[in-house]
Amino acid sequence: MNMNPALLRAFIAVAEHGGFTAAARAMGVSQPAVSRAVRDLERSCGFALLERAPKGIQLTRAGESFLLNAREVIGAMRTAEEAVAALGGLGHGRLHIGASTTIATYVLPTFIGRFLEDHPAVDVRLDSAHTRAVAQMLLDYHIDIALTEAPVSDEKIQSRRWRTDQLVAVASPKHPLATRRKIPPSALAIELLLLRERESGTRAIVVEGLAAAGVKPGRTMEIDGPEAIKQIAAAGRGIAIVSGYTVVEQLALGSLVVLDIPGLKITRPFYRLSLKQRRASPAAKAFELLLDAGDVNVKAK
Repeated sequence: MNMNPALLRAFIAVAEHGGFTAAARAMGVSQPAVSRAVRDLERSCGFALLERAPKGIQLTRAGESFLLNAREVIGAMRTAEEAVAALGGLGHGRLHIGASTTIATYVLPTFIGRFLEDHPAVDVRLDSAHTRAVAQMLLDYHIDIALTEAPVSDEKIQSRRWRTDQLVAVASPKHPLATRRKIPPSALAIELLLLRERESGTRAIVVEGLAAAGVKPGRTMEIDGPEAIKQIAAAGRGIAIVSGYTVVEQLALGSLVVLDIPGLKITRPFYRLSLKQRRASPAAKAFELLLDAGDVNVKAK
């Protein structure tokens, strides 16, 4: 079988983009070149990997199985190439990180800055997505480091606790509850609560935490992303329960305050995901050492 990396990459691109034209565009090559590569790969395999469907191209059953192997081969080759390049130190290489929104936006920048101080020649990319999407990127060998706000149940993935995040209830200092001490959780039931979108792991944690405190939200507003939630809360339009990492700046500036609700305590672990059968690249190992080291001056309120 011809395991030419170029043929494997073409096949993977077609599978991921759902067609030859889109794959060619993503790879920066001509559509005939991609078609020829897949045809040569199928001839070498001795069976069809793709078939036409009403909505475009889809994988055959054999193609679905082969796609997993192709990704593993490309991932292993990339790791080997980077290991050779790093024999004289991390003077080259790439590091692709995928993380849940809160981690990517508020926790990782300091770690990445420290990493680049030590390894300025490494090309670093950071993608932000929901936990399920990050896990899929890891399975597809698109990322080297995966950090999420929820564990992942997949036999190929190992989930390890990394650090603990404390969620806090915040509001504008002009909000009627802002000057009260020892607010009972039940007071939240009649307030407008600002919640993340339904796909967000943060929303699920907040809803579970409210339920544990005996709170059934009466009025809610669904908002996509922590930044918009903070702005709306600071404008006095509701109460938000968010990661302490996300409001450090607003608390320092006084545009938000933490509400004193003794009966409401919501924490969650952050997780590091890894493929059980994948060897980490030298750049990934160096970054993992930073993650293991601790805070690197990252603080949550």
